[in-house]
Amino acid sequence: MANRCYQLSLEGCLSASYRQTILHFQSGGTNDNDTVAAGESLLAAFDASAKAQFLGTLPTSYSLVRMTARRVALLPSAGTCKYYGFAAQTGTRSGTAAGQQTSPSLFLVPTMGTKSGGRIFWPGILQSDLSQSDPGSSFMSAVNTFIGTLMTGITNAGMTWTLCVYSRKLQTFSNIASHSMSPVVGFIGRRRKPVGAV
Repeated sequence: MANRCYQLSLEGCLSASYRQTILHFQSGGTNDNDTVAAGESLLAAFDASAKAQFLGTLPTSYSLVRMTARRVALLPSAGTCKYYGFAAQTGTRSGTAAGQQTSPSLFLVPTMGTKSGGRIFWPGILQSDLSQSDPGSSFMSAVNTFIGTLMTGITNAGMTWTLCVYSRKLQTFSNIASHSMSPVVGFIGRRRKPVGAV
């Protein structure tokens, strides 16, 4: 069994605006000859152990539509997908979402000796979870619970998946030492709806 890195893509909508959140996980129990089984394990583990916590950070106007998993640290890889459909899995924080293209970023701090860190651009945030663009304590508590679960590890089919930092440039992945939320909301264009997306 090899320790490999897999990408988990969470695709959804905030009202009518497309959102994609990219996470990377590592597991030591993967089989290099069966990327489908490992991808299905990651999808099932996230669905069972972390999806509710993820949705607990998001407005009710957010809908998780699809999750896709594939190996990135060693290519090629088959992709596996879990489809929920629109409005079947929605955020659980009631209220009005902030602007369509603005959200806080979460910085993933890698272990010592790693050359690059990671960043997660949050798919949405409530206006009431912001005070002069600063994320509030209730939102941060929900985010910390979610990230803590992923750093501890989620398990399915004998594979334990832990959140990691992946560098496309260096083709390396590493453990996470800590995380911190940006003090203000920001704008990002990389998560706009791609051609052919749902």
